[in-house]
Amino acid sequence: MSGDRTRILGMLADGKITAAEAETLLDALGSPTPAPAAVATAPNPSADWPTGPNPNGGAPKFMYVKVDGGEDKVDVKVPLALLRTGLKLTSLIPPAAMDEINKSMGEAGIFLDFNNLKPQDIEELIASLGEMEVNVQASDGNRVRVFCA
Repeated sequence: MSGDRTRILGMLADGKITAAEAETLLDALGSPTPAPAAVATAPNPSADWPTGPNPNGGAPKFMYVKVDGGEDKVDVKVPLALLRTGLKLTSLIPPAAMDEINKSMGEAGIFLDFNNLKPQDIEELIASLGEMEVNVQASDGNRVRVFCA
């Protein structure tokens, strides 16, 4: 049994957390995210940066932000596993603190209840990101592209 699971069960046995909280924490730990068999590489867009759905097919593994033109060059690659991990970590935030976070977000006009996110919701969100693409051609010649692949 992993150390995290043992610690959660110990907190439950000591009465520090409820059974529902322990279940949420254990669900958040889930099974470890498997390491990718091969490291995905960013698509190498041609000079005109073609658009379209995820060129690699399947669920995207990375979000890319690219800026090109003039002296500005940006090439950022963010693993979408960070999204999974970040959302799983929200289950470790005490319920009272999550209520305050959700309340503050609601006051700012952001309505997202992290308490109700399920693993399948996260996977559906990541799969949908494969269709997300932003392309900007600025009048000064700069080009910006944000996409997932």
